[in-house]
Amino acid sequence: MLDDMAKIGKLSNCLAISDVSGRMYEIPMKVSVALGILVPELSEEPWKGKLITFSENPQLQKVFDVILEVAVKGKPKAEEMIKRMFVFSDMEFDEASANPWETDYEAIVRKYKEKGYGECVPEIVFWDLRDSRATPVPVPVNQKGVALVN
Repeated sequence: MLDDMAKIGKLSNCLAISDVSGRMYEIPMKVSVALGILVPELSEEPWKGKLITFSENPQLQKVFDVILEVAVKGKPKAEEMIKRMFVFSDMEFDEASANPWETDYEAIVRKYKEKGYGECVPEIVFWDLRDSRATPVPVPVNQKGVALVN
């Protein structure tokens, strides 16, 4: 099954960010960890096998910074960069960022442009694994570069 999914290539060069906080129990925790293991197995180097976890404050801008650091060191081509980041969570973040997402997103885009990867800013998919109906959601539903899945 994994080989078949890899051949399709829909999840190549994606990064998983799994919520392993105390609020993620039973099935949501298992799904978060399972998807967190699956997604990076379908990626290519230097991203293959890389998983990021969090338990309280996800600090998403730092994740973008780490991706950019790896890119600057390894100099992957644009098509080898992370295309999409999945955040597998119950969506009940203490806070996704200290700043509004628009401010974070603008800073992320600026940093990527400065390093020559302006066209490679990954989109982020927040995937609610517990149907928590969290309010407020971590970003506005119409935010550029973001998708919310429930």
